[in-house]
Amino acid sequence: MADHKRIYYVVGVTRLYAPFTDGRNNYNKAKNKMKKQGLHNPAILTAFASSPAGQKAITNSLENANAGVTATASIVKGVLKTGLFVGLGIFAYNKIFNGFSALRENKYEKPSNISVGMAKNKAEAIFSAMFGIGNGFKSVRQNLMGVNPNGFVRIHNEFGLRKGINPLSNKMTLLQWFGDQFSESELMELRFLIPHFF
Repeated sequence: MADHKRIYYVVGVTRLYAPFTDGRNNYNKAKNKMKKQGLHNPAILTAFASSPAGQKAITNSLENANAGVTATASIVKGVLKTGLFVGLGIFAYNKIFNGFSALRENKYEKPSNISVGMAKNKAEAIFSAMFGIGNGFKSVRQNLMGVNPNGFVRIHNEFGLRKGINPLSNKMTLLQWFGDQFSESELMELRFLIPHFF
């Protein structure tokens, strides 16, 4: 019984309660556990760490940890640089090829006969007419009647770039929408209303 209490005390240090309460042969389990502990025993671990082999093992583990941190940092840097360059490339491509450049009003023509607010309303009405099924030519023609060339520039600038009903379609300017939606005879009517644009 004295051996049994000694094992209980040694095992009880790591597992505070219940090493012998389940009715199994815990004496053999505790004995085998003590044999398998190896470097988990603090006394053995201290002795091993102070030996030359232990110092070499500690140095190797620190070097491996430092190499792992360095490798991870270089991978993260590479991923961030790649993401930055890809993002800048997409931004530049969109600005160069898909960007909207507003038209300037011609200072040699009469000033615009509509305000910016009216131009915005007309741009919305024209877009609503062309968006969806049908091209809404009559509504577009009605909104452009009486507008001078500089007024059309304002409408064009307020229209900006807009996507069609197809989610895969590109964003287009007002002039590109006209070319996409209207037949040649309809474009001729618009050219008669606002010359030099279509």
